[in-house]
Amino acid sequence: MKMFTAAAIAASLFAPVAAQADIREPVTVTVRHADLDLLRADHRAKLDARIRRAAMVACGAVTTDLHRNNDITRCRREMMADAAIKVAALSTAPVALASKN
Repeated sequence: MKMFTAAAIAASLFAPVAAQADIREPVTVTVRHADLDLLRADHRAKLDARIRRAAMVACGAVTTDLHRNNDITRCRREMMADAAIKVAALSTAPVALASKN
């Protein structure tokens, strides 16, 4: 069973005191991909959707609290960035690079 773990450092969402709001705890989610062929674009899109859903669940739902929403957004962004690195490492396809000349 193939899977990888996308991890991010998320803000503590249950800190009742403002001074504790900056305390962050690790959040880890496992996303399965054994049923996907990552050489296919449609399968990579499915994996991306799974990663987005996992980040949304792990980091929490957006609320009316702006500070909490900033923490949630940062958690999701970090988790997506970490996942992108791990997905790239899984891919056996060559990566095409381009430069402006």
